[in-house]
Parts: sequence; C-alpha cells; structure tokens
Amino acid sequence: MNKSIKSAVLRSRSIDHQLDEAREKRTKEIQLLILGSAGSGKSTFTKQLRIIYGDGFPSEERSKQRSSVIDNVCDALTVIIAYMKAAAIPFENPENVEIADNIVKEAKQRMKLSSPSHLDHGCTLTALPASSNNVKANIKAALSLWKDVGIQEAYKQKTEYNISHSDLYFLNKFDGITSVDYIPTVQDILYIRKPTLGIQEHVFSVDGLDYRVVDVAGQKSQRKKWIHFFEGVTAVIYFASLSSYSEQMEEEPTMNALTDSLQLFEEITNNVFLKNTNFILFLNKKDVLAERLKTRDFKKWFPNYTGELTADGVIKFLRSEFINKKPANQMVYPHATCATDINMMKSVISDVMQIIIDINLRKSQQF
Repeated sequence: MNKSIKSAVLRSRSIDHQLDEAREKRTKEIQLLILGSAGSGKSTFTKQLRIIYGDGFPSEERSKQRSSVIDNVCDALTVIIAYMKAAAIPFENPENVEIADNIVKEAKQRMKLSSPSHLDHGCTLTALPASSNNVKANIKAALSLWKDVGIQEAYKQKTEYNISHSDLYFLNKFDGITSVDYIPTVQDILYIRKPTLGIQEHVFSVDGLDYRVVDVAGQKSQRKKWIHFFEGVTAVIYFASLSSYSEQMEEEPTMNALTDSLQLFEEITNNVFLKNTNFILFLNKKDVLAERLKTRDFKKWFPNYTGELTADGVIKFLRSEFINKKPANQMVYPHATCATDINMMKSVISDVMQIIIDINLRKSQQF
C-alpha cells in the first residue's frame, strides 16, 4: 500500500470514528422544547419532571415558596374584588375597602414586574423583588378580606366570572395556608402560578440519557423569539389549555384564548425549521374542562361543535381541531392531561419518554 492510499485510509477511519462519536453523543442527548400559550401548564410539567426524576422539592425549598403561595392567594382575592365592584357587592367592614385597594395595587405591581415588556428592559427573574418580607402583612390583609361577608358572597358566585383553578385550589386551603407553621406541600408547588420569564432550562439524566428541557415564555409578545431554539430539537412538546375555551387573552382581550392556541399550533407545526420535528401535544386541564362545561356552554364559543357537552366529547373534537392544523406528514402524539395530577402524570410522562427515546433513535440513525 503506497503512502497516499494509506493516508487516505487513515483519514477515512478518522472520519468514521468522529461520525461514530457524534452519533453516540447525539443518541445520548435529547433536547425538548416546550411551547404553548401562557397559563397552559408548561411550567407545571417541568415541575412534574423534577418530582419524578429530580429531588422532588425537599422541605427546605418548599418552605421558601410560602411567599409565592400567599401572592397567589392575594391575586385570587383581586379577581373576587373586581367582581364585587362589577356586581356592586359592598364590603361589610368599611376598613376592608382600603385593604382591598392595597392588595390590588400590589398585585398590579407584581404583574408589571413579571410582564414581558419589563423583562425586555433588562429585568430578569432573579432581579424581581422577593415578597417574603411582606408575607406577614399580606396574610393579615388576606385574613381580614376573607372573613368579610362581601368577599364570601362574591366567592359563592364564582361561576359568574373567570377565576383560575389554581386560585380556587389555594382559596379552598385558606385556613391552612395562613397558619403560622404552614409549609407548602409538593401538590401546592404544582399549583403555584408564576409566569415564565425569558427562558428556563432544566437538565436531568434518565437511564444514561441526558435531557435538556427548554421552557420558553408563552406571552404573545415573546413568541417571535421562539425561532432561536428550533435548531437541534429532538421533539416539541406543545401545551394547550382545554378550559380556555371561555377565556380571552390577557394581552389581546378580543381574542379567544383557545382559538389563539389553535392558530399558534398551526403556525408552529408549519414552520419550515420544524418540518422534520415530531410534536407531542398536551391537551391540558381536562379536569377544569369537565367542571367548566357544567356552567359554560362550549357551543357558545365553538358553534361548529355538534356533539354532546361532555368532557370526552369536547376533547375528541378539540384533538381533531388541533391535528387538522398540522401538515399531513407531521407526526403529532396527542395526550389529554391534568398536569397537576401527580399519579396521572407519572404514567403519561413514562409513555412520553418512550416516544421521545424512539424519536431520538430514529434521528440518530439518520445522522
């Protein structure tokens, strides 16, 4: 064998070795991109991943989330206060008028600090002021409001206005949450609502595979930035809130929230940079959907629906609506879920992980 042929063989072997290493690395690294509208359950899903594959939120960390729970309680009270004003329901205790005004002002300030526009001007998640210093004051204010006959009357009429499932969850645990020795449970952690600001990355390993999960802010003004994360994605996990059929978008009050989610899914699945990417579709909050259907006629918002007003019927309809938005050759794996249900999500996530492993194996073989 002459020198030039020998050199060519060595180069070929070196290239083969590099390709083998790259293929092996690609096989062991899985990148998941989580997309969907704000409030659809994306962050709750990443918490479930931590419960199943991580440290499960130890007591010390959960205790630090007490202030977030109290903030959520105060946010829930602002929704009730707004309804009281609209329905002309007075406070029994005149002193609660000023307390309510202060609660509302603080809630608006938190919303402003967590808004995409504030983030764009240089504020990061860690830069947000902690509310732990105000926990005692907020608890005292919340207790005073919660005991008021006016608040209780408005709360009884909760089906007349939009109050989130997480708000109701914490209000139903009000006495325990406001006790001196309260430490949030793992279930409480799942219900905490805190908007994703910017990009949150979560890394974990399972059975020799490394997962990098990227959760991107779902507010409409932030979606133009999603394209920067499309490259190298193993699969996209898309979240849609089933119960949002009767809700309007916060950023665009004239737009139905579920219609926006459908349009967004169509846009993302038809994106040229994701044409070879598989999607896992989470039709989330099916438990909230079942409750909401008892008081809000689905056909009012989706008049083209002709089936029975049951959760199963509506889910089947919406699954078809989403699937019909994708290109014919796009693979989509739909799941109807309740992201706050720990036992259900263990089973769902186990199934999803197997799908992702299969997708990753196919991709690595194409490399």
